[in-house]
Amino acid sequence: MNFYSIYKQIKDRLGVDVPVFFYIGQYLRGKDNTSYRVPAIYIELPKQTNIDYYGKKIVTMKDSMVKIHVLHYAPFKNHENETQEAAIQQHDEKIKAVDTLLNGWHAIDAKGDKITEQLITAGGVFMQFDGMIVFSVLDYKTELYSHHLKQV
Repeated sequence: MNFYSIYKQIKDRLGVDVPVFFYIGQYLRGKDNTSYRVPAIYIELPKQTNIDYYGKKIVTMKDSMVKIHVLHYAPFKNHENETQEAAIQQHDEKIKAVDTLLNGWHAIDAKGDKITEQLITAGGVFMQFDGMIVFSVLDYKTELYSHHLKQV
């Protein structure tokens, strides 16, 4: 299943105020030869799931999880740090903005075909600190569609 069109639609939906990239485990500890940017948003699409075929027109992946990773700098020096508080507030505001944009939204490709069902918030990991960064991972449950098998 081709995920690029789904990734591109989500990336366009999230806007351009923070760089958006495809997630390949960039900021995981022990990940070699991978750089990452902060602040940034990373889109993680399912790696493995069950695929269902509906004739020769639609391929669907049910119960898929799309994860949105939001990263910001949050330098922890002590508990009375204004820079730290501002960074955490900025991170929290970005999480809320991302959820407002994606929760209940569905992607449509250039031909007008629906390529996802509504993205529904399904939890996540919030305010995790690793060195100088804070990250949150927002989980969205959806179904993904591919129309690439249409006969011309």
